[in-house]
Amino acid sequence: MKRFLAIILAAAMVFALAACGSSTPAQDSSAAPAAEAKADAAPEKTYTLKIAHVNSQSHPAHLALVKFKDMVESQTNGGVKVDIYDSSVLGGELEEIQQVIDGSLTAAMVMGMSNWQSMVPETAIEELPFMYPDVESARAAFDGAYGDYVKENWIEPTGLKVLCFWESGFRHFTNNVRPIYTPADMAGIKFRSAQSEIRVKMFEALGASATIINFSELYTALQQGTVDGQENPLSIITANGFYDVQKYLSLSGHFYSTALFIVNPDFWASLPAEYQEIIQAASEECRDYDRQLSSESEADMIQTCKDNGMEVNEIDAEAFKSAMDSVWALYTDKYGTDAVNLALTSSGQEPLA
Repeated sequence: MKRFLAIILAAAMVFALAACGSSTPAQDSSAAPAAEAKADAAPEKTYTLKIAHVNSQSHPAHLALVKFKDMVESQTNGGVKVDIYDSSVLGGELEEIQQVIDGSLTAAMVMGMSNWQSMVPETAIEELPFMYPDVESARAAFDGAYGDYVKENWIEPTGLKVLCFWESGFRHFTNNVRPIYTPADMAGIKFRSAQSEIRVKMFEALGASATIINFSELYTALQQGTVDGQENPLSIITANGFYDVQKYLSLSGHFYSTALFIVNPDFWASLPAEYQEIIQAASEECRDYDRQLSSESEADMIQTCKDNGMEVNEIDAEAFKSAMDSVWALYTDKYGTDAVNLALTSSGQEPLA
């Protein structure tokens, strides 16, 4: 009898356990929708966006790229990892451009269009001296029809995709010979130039001479006296400590340098559409942040130069503009006025006659 009861109890326990195991949990009304659950899930495939630039970690563009990295990695839930290589660790800007073209590097922030002059000579017109009267007009040009023209006709045909235009800024003269007030003060000064024919022509028209030196070698060239001076935006002058090897800063603003956020087109095409949208939107938001940092820090950067022993002065802008007539004539005769006029009208100015 006891054995029979034990068998009955054991069977009842097995039945109860089976019933519990097959029960369906009640639906939780607070559970996240399917779309949110998918967004929170780890991505099946990840991508790495490697971005190189030549600036130091204190430069506005680098700080904005750090924000870009945080935004992209967060919004893709780790689907896109962003690695930033600063301070020319992967080479100068010409090397970076070539690496993005051949795919060994996925992206770069290139501080100026002079780097394309050997591939697309017409890009020289972007460096016509005193084209933009202020930063607002320059930004309007690159955010408008002129920027579209630059992307579609000059940069992307070289095998690149341009996300958008960030900011390098207006360029100014520094040197160790004398303060520069008028074109006559440029006479005999040896300046460093980037790989840019129009910059060399500008220096020659002003009575100075130009030596082409890679940016990564510029500080040493100034320190050793290989050249007397250079020209760059305030952000680059301060971030690279040029005030330690230069005595005079002349606020010439002789031309505006954009910064191009370039990406390898094959890498871009490999990304899911949703990642492309996230990266594009983040690049534009961080472009605005880069510009904000540049504008907010301008007075501080000038003061930093003064605090570190530089003499700072304004120039006679009208005298310099007049001295550049021959340079404008040379390049508009060579390449026509269509692109120049588009830049002028996109920035709210009158076209050339």
